[in-house]
Amino acid sequence: MALDLRRASRRLIEEAFGKGNLEVFEELCAMEYRTHDPLTGDTDRAGARQNCAMYREAFPDLRPAFVAAYTDGEMCVTHWRMTGTHEKAFMGLEPMGVRCTVEGITIDRYWGGKIVESWTQWDALGLMRQLGVAPTVGAAAARAALERRHRA
Repeated sequence: MALDLRRASRRLIEEAFGKGNLEVFEELCAMEYRTHDPLTGDTDRAGARQNCAMYREAFPDLRPAFVAAYTDGEMCVTHWRMTGTHEKAFMGLEPMGVRCTVEGITIDRYWGGKIVESWTQWDALGLMRQLGVAPTVGAAAARAALERRHRA
């Protein structure tokens, strides 16, 4: 039976990020697995597992939702949304108790029935804004206008 790439990619997100079942990385990802993430950078399978644990620790009620998935040959593109409450420290940020939602896209490349590489792009800046540690566009524009007035 052929591997259903959409189901496997979705399962990795649901099991690991949604349920905290980190063993799914070993089941679905090859030993040589590499992942690329805008916030945590490039890492191997063990690093991906650690990063997932970090997100789950900080946002213990993390829940994925799926918007769409597409396949082309050995590639699967998954558009997802994650929602969770910042209840524990996250990358040096003390818990804010803020409910956050971000969207992203993950492209998984399969070889031999396993994911060998993943590229993820998600709204990391939006998360930082929701946590109050990055300015909103309106705040940045207001600051720039104030600076222009002070220089004039």
